[in-house]
Amino acid sequence: MVLGVVMMTAMLPTMVGMNEASKSTRDREENRREHARTQRSHLTATCGLFAGTQDQRRQVHNAQVYLGKDGKVYITKHPSSGLTLFNGGFFKHPDFPPDNTSGFVTVSCENPPVLRWFYVDANTHEVRWGGRQESQGNLCGPFDWTKDEAQVLLEGWEGWLAVRVPGDETRIQRDLGVDDAQGIWRLYFDQNDDGADLPVDAEALEICLKRTTAES
Repeated sequence: MVLGVVMMTAMLPTMVGMNEASKSTRDREENRREHARTQRSHLTATCGLFAGTQDQRRQVHNAQVYLGKDGKVYITKHPSSGLTLFNGGFFKHPDFPPDNTSGFVTVSCENPPVLRWFYVDANTHEVRWGGRQESQGNLCGPFDWTKDEAQVLLEGWEGWLAVRVPGDETRIQRDLGVDDAQGIWRLYFDQNDDGADLPVDAEALEICLKRTTAES
């Protein structure tokens, strides 16, 4: 019995040291994750090898995400001057518990640029950007990332869609000042996993949104 007490007494400093080291490691990892979540990033669309047609995949895969001056969000490899590259990340949102980073923001294309919310329109399921007033009543989170911290989740999954709606090209050409809207897609979120209520003749590809750290 005495020997057991002696051994425990000798081991106690080692156990305390191990616990402190483990806590320090956890704290460093938590600080790293928190910093990584708040770093500004660009977004790139990726799609599966068998998604859509070869021409659709060519247009969408590895295309970047842009803000339109019309408040909509676009995917393209050939941006015009009417598009601004997404530049943002996770941010605290008043709809979620304190100290959350469940919201998503981007630097806007306004003059001067300001932080604006990234949200999903509750009626159309299209992704949009705007101020607090525009985002109210719509889906503003919770946003998160995959376990490898590489891709963006919303409500716990990747329900993102690249969409092209027939008849939308004329509007895009007018609003964004482009001559050819053929390679420009819009970003949607299929919240209920039912096709996002798109028109039957719409083109839609399931995609992931990959984060790439923006340069300072």
